[in-house]
Amino acid sequence: MSSGTILYVGNFELPDKGASANRVVSNAKIFESLGFCVLFLGVTKTPTFKGVKQSDDDSRIFEEAYPSSSAEWLEHMISVRNIKTVAEKCDDLRLIILYNVPFSLLVSVKHAFKNTKIAYDCTEWNPYSDGNLLKRKIKSFDEKLIRTKLAEKVDSLIVISKTMQDHYHDSNILLLPPLVDVNDPIWHQERIDHEGFEFCFAGDINGSKERLDAVVEAVSAVDGAKLRVIGVTKSSFDEKYPGLQYDADKVIFSGMLSHSETVKNVISCDCYVFIREKDRRNSAGFPTKFAEAFTSGVPIITTDVSDVSSYMNEKRGIVLSSSYPSSVAGAMKKIMEQPKTKTDLDPAFHYESYIKDAEKWISRL
Repeated sequence: MSSGTILYVGNFELPDKGASANRVVSNAKIFESLGFCVLFLGVTKTPTFKGVKQSDDDSRIFEEAYPSSSAEWLEHMISVRNIKTVAEKCDDLRLIILYNVPFSLLVSVKHAFKNTKIAYDCTEWNPYSDGNLLKRKIKSFDEKLIRTKLAEKVDSLIVISKTMQDHYHDSNILLLPPLVDVNDPIWHQERIDHEGFEFCFAGDINGSKERLDAVVEAVSAVDGAKLRVIGVTKSSFDEKYPGLQYDADKVIFSGMLSHSETVKNVISCDCYVFIREKDRRNSAGFPTKFAEAFTSGVPIITTDVSDVSSYMNEKRGIVLSSSYPSSVAGAMKKIMEQPKTKTDLDPAFHYESYIKDAEKWISRL
């Protein structure tokens, strides 16, 4: 017997286009294990259409067109029309979870669904945006509202880090780091053979989170090391970091890969490395690729951001206090001096580990 329906809403592209999609799918598995039916309203960047369409591949997934103009963005930030369209398909709507939506849309949803519980899944405090000055100012103001006014506007919160949990002081907060399903076939792929010692980075260089430049500069100074970069092309890297001197023979730019192919490369590398500055944005978030690399069992080199240090020990890798290329290079040399090790899959981020916490959270709605 179903416990009701949960509608997950946000700018995610399902089934697996990006960290946001992977997060909501993993979280949904928790709620489905508790007897809920979960529907999704995400976005698609296929040719523009009006309204909502249902996915041909999964009846749980509904999509709206990704905004492409200023007028469409404005409507996207306040309109609940498409959310109502999907909600009307549910006879037993129990909860709407808004994933990183603008504060203005949260207010609209609260006004439109007075008799439905509203939760917010918050994974970032990100004041940065591409585009014109007006768009950047709106994004910065929205981040401030999310950071300072969110808890008083929603019935419940899902947060991604201890920093957020401590900040909001809400009576009903569910802490969910980025989660995986270790039973999924992507975690049981045959590893790729490679020569030498291969470090791996997977992500993008949009915004200001990643210090891929420090990683590339570091690997250039380490004999016998190579770096595989997933999600970034050589041309985009060179454009982002003009004038950076590095050994191009040591860096393999693989560009965009599917989630399955990315995980296959992560589980096949000798060490995963990602470097971020310790600032408010990176402390509040939680790197999805850390969770995936940790699950894979490979050694990790990282900086002390978010909650990552609470998972790390000497057997799992090195946590750096700075992002200087010389510090990264030193850590790379230290890892290479150790025997190559790959442990079994680590279940720390397996979604089933959080079912009891989610059940308590649901019971308090």
